[in-house]
Amino acid sequence: MKKLLVPVLTLLLSNAAMADDQMVASICEYLKDDNRNQLRKMLTENRVNVRNIYDSIKCNNENMLQFAIRSDAYESGTFIVKQMPSKTLAEFDYAGWATSNGFEASPLVNEIRTRIGE
Repeated sequence: MKKLLVPVLTLLLSNAAMADDQMVASICEYLKDDNRNQLRKMLTENRVNVRNIYDSIKCNNENMLQFAIRSDAYESGTFIVKQMPSKTLAEFDYAGWATSNGFEASPLVNEIRTRIGE
């Protein structure tokens, strides 16, 4: 029985990792396309909360909001901003990052500032 259990368990874990990779790719694609509705639908269907995945999702080595700012994804970005606690948003200097990368005029940066009380 143990000999059969190990390959089955390995297969299940690899399928879970593949599903996670596919979910990350979908999240990044929806952010890039500024498709808030599909982003919400995918998160809801997978019973995933933005707060729980925010720190672990990287799109082009940037967090979700940096990627949304870079992609000019206002609708998807504001959805993420509204789902995140202001304390978590305040931990990263989005205004400084945006200024140093040429995105200081982004309306999403203003949404972040409003959310954290600046």
